[in-house]
Amino acid sequence: MKLNRIIAGFFLLCSISLNAQDWNSDTYKYGEQYEGYVIDLNGDRIDGFIKYRNRAIMQEEVIFYSDKDNSSTKKKYDVDDLSEFKVGDKHYHCIPYSGNNGGQSIRANLLALDNGCIKTYVWYNRASGYKSMKKRSGESDEAYGDRKFPSAKVYFKSTDGMGVTQEFFQDDFKKKMTAYTSDNKELSKKVKKGENGYQERDFMAIIKEFNAGCTNP
Repeated sequence: MKLNRIIAGFFLLCSISLNAQDWNSDTYKYGEQYEGYVIDLNGDRIDGFIKYRNRAIMQEEVIFYSDKDNSSTKKKYDVDDLSEFKVGDKHYHCIPYSGNNGGQSIRANLLALDNGCIKTYVWYNRASGYKSMKKRSGESDEAYGDRKFPSAKVYFKSTDGMGVTQEFFQDDFKKKMTAYTSDNKELSKKVKKGENGYQERDFMAIIKEFNAGCTNP
C-alpha cells in the first residue's frame, strides 16, 4: 500500500535545503536583491536576481528581477508557477506537502536539506504573534529568526509524491511507516513486526537505512 492512499489531501510548498541555512543578516539582508534563478513548470531556467525576504514569505512567493537595477523587470512568482528556485545560498524545491498532521493541502517552497530516495527538507512556520515579537538583549539574528519562524523537517519520497513530517506517522506508526518503506521489502517487514531498532523512536535510523539501500533517488 502506498502512502498516498493514506493521505487524504495535500498542498504544494517550496522548502529549503539544510545544507545552507545562513540567516545571519550580516550575510544576507532583507529587502536586498541577490543573484539566483527560477525554474518554471516547463523546466526552463531563468537567471536573474531575487529579493531576499524572511524565512516564511520566501516559501510562498518569489519577487524576481531580470535586471536588479531596473524595477520594470520585476516579476512575482507564486509557488504554483515554479518547480524550484535559488537565491544566495538557499535552494528551494516546490513540492506537495501534507502539512504537519497530514490533513491539509498546500503548494509552497521547501528548502532542501538532504538528498536520497527520501529527501529531507525544512519548512518554516510563523510563531503565534510573530509580528510583535521583539529581539532580546544579546540575541543573535539567527536565534531571533528561529523564535519567529520555528522549523519542521519534511520528508519527501518521489514515488509517493508527497512531503510529510515525522508527526504524520505518530498516530499509527507501524501501518504508515510500513507503507512508506514498502519499496524496501526487508526493511518494511521489520517495521511491520516492530522489531528492535525499527520502532517509532528509531524514525531517523529507518530513514537513513532506507536511503542507504535505495539506488534510484
